[in-house]
Amino acid sequence: MPKTFRHTLVSIAMLIALVLGVLASPAGASNAYTRRAAARTRRAQLAAQLNTLKASDAQLAAAIRALDAQLSAQQAAATSAQMAQRAAEAKLSATEKQSHELRDAVIKRAVDVYEHPRGPVTAISSTSDINEASRRARLLQQVNGSNADTLDHLRMVMQDLGIQRAALDKTRRDALGKMAALNQTRAGQAKLAAALASRIHEYQAESDAQSAIEGSLSAQIRAEEAAARASRGGDGNFDPRSSAFGLAWPLRGPVTSGFGYRWGRMHQGIDIGVPVGTPIHAAKSGTVIFVGSMSGYGNVVIIDHGGGFSTLYAHQSRTASSKGQQVSQGQVIGYSGNTGHSTGPHLHFETRINGNPQDPRRYLP
Repeated sequence: MPKTFRHTLVSIAMLIALVLGVLASPAGASNAYTRRAAARTRRAQLAAQLNTLKASDAQLAAAIRALDAQLSAQQAAATSAQMAQRAAEAKLSATEKQSHELRDAVIKRAVDVYEHPRGPVTAISSTSDINEASRRARLLQQVNGSNADTLDHLRMVMQDLGIQRAALDKTRRDALGKMAALNQTRAGQAKLAAALASRIHEYQAESDAQSAIEGSLSAQIRAEEAAARASRGGDGNFDPRSSAFGLAWPLRGPVTSGFGYRWGRMHQGIDIGVPVGTPIHAAKSGTVIFVGSMSGYGNVVIIDHGGGFSTLYAHQSRTASSKGQQVSQGQVIGYSGNTGHSTGPHLHFETRINGNPQDPRRYLP
């Protein structure tokens, strides 16, 4: 079923439910609906304010869902407001028609009485010592008397016209306000949807490029680790599982993407959202075994920590270390950036055992 058609059905269903709820629901149910609507609106407001670069994949998807829900509700509200506007316009038109008919009836009766006066008016009109103003007053009294019911009705209709015009103005403002809110939510949802689509596209491109070099990268890391180990004369027995007590975060920032499969691709590390130029620190002391550019990763630094355990720092704007360099924990080895396949400035951080990627969260404090 097409998405647009689905949304239309949802909007109609919500509109029917709203009408039935107003007619049949007890006050408690109405209050519950109001609370749910307020909570939904608040979620949509927070979603629209989401920083798409720092938001995690889950946060971005949840924000889009919140705006989808708000869109459905606002579409139903806008449709209801437009229906109310059309109903108010039809009612006002009918009342205006009725007022015209009543006016015409009063005028016709007045002309008839004026042209064919009866009773006291005839006598008065032929008496020369009665002034014109008095004659007209008596004539008006007769006209009013013969049109009393019609005039009363006309006065009520004119009052109704004023009330209905004010109500229509309010209804029009309400409809315009709801349409403006709907369009604003649509724009926010489109922005987040575009950000998510861009993130998926760039992530898949990054993942494909990384997959193409994964075998050679793992082999290269193992070879470089062996060379570094030989130059040091051996490492001893390093247990990477205890590194949670020794590994530090390379920088501070929100984890925007975790380790594992997403969107049909394997993510080899974690992404930490930070501005371009944020200093990157060595997660643990060790030997730099690679500094350079890699497909998908952009500018990369790899550090061997001994015992087959290494860390990788990708997408750097510039590096601040060199191959063979001994670095201590916390030492700046480069600066975050947006090189390679990347949806925005961040650090892609990996932990590897014998060249094979592992979840970094297992080893970080």
